[in-house]
Amino acid sequence: MSSPTAIVFGGTGGVGEGIVRVLLQEGMTVVVPSRSPYKLDRLKEYVADLPTAGALVPYLGSVNTEASASELNAWLHDRYAHLDLVVASLGGWQQGHPLYSYPFDQWTRVLNDNLTSHFLAIKTTVPLLHPQRGVYVHINGFSAEEAYPLAAPVAMTAAAQKSLILSLAEEVRRTGIRVYEFILGPIKTRDRLKHGHGQDDWYFPEEIGHYLAAEVRKEHQDQVVHYLLKKELSD
Repeated sequence: MSSPTAIVFGGTGGVGEGIVRVLLQEGMTVVVPSRSPYKLDRLKEYVADLPTAGALVPYLGSVNTEASASELNAWLHDRYAHLDLVVASLGGWQQGHPLYSYPFDQWTRVLNDNLTSHFLAIKTTVPLLHPQRGVYVHINGFSAEEAYPLAAPVAMTAAAQKSLILSLAEEVRRTGIRVYEFILGPIKTRDRLKHGHGQDDWYFPEEIGHYLAAEVRKEHQDQVVHYLLKKELSD
């Protein structure tokens, strides 16, 4: 039996790379799309120490446009009978302007990077998910549920992402595909730690990966939204 196949959008990012590392440890074949050869090389170095692992499959491309998403869909269809897991950890943070003076070009970029990309990820991969055991996991941030002055477009798109995923869960409920959303607080990524940023009760990216892998192994969907905001620290 072949190993499960996963695709991780945003797999070269701070949270995504930790998820990729765990999925490789789980023995999965993990496809990671990115427009940056440098980021793909950095990811390869990050997972090179794994003694036994699944297969990392870098893909130079993205879902930032309809054309690039169609190319990725065709590439996946040619190589894999189906996908077992999709993880979408897409988008970025932008802060500094009030809504009444927000630059229009930056508004458009946030909408594309933080919302349209998720729509295209769904359109690209959900038709390829295994109908009995396929899982779609969306990674979101806590700005989805609270006001964030000077970063309103990012918070708005996070809230829209949550609505998008709740709708997707209902649309595929009868197919057997499971859909989850993880709403995260601050994460101790490698880059944050390098600059001395991080608190004891923040999660590491690999901890998110282990939680995700445990949910994927379950055979039922107990809830759509999972909150991993801050760790409860023992005395």
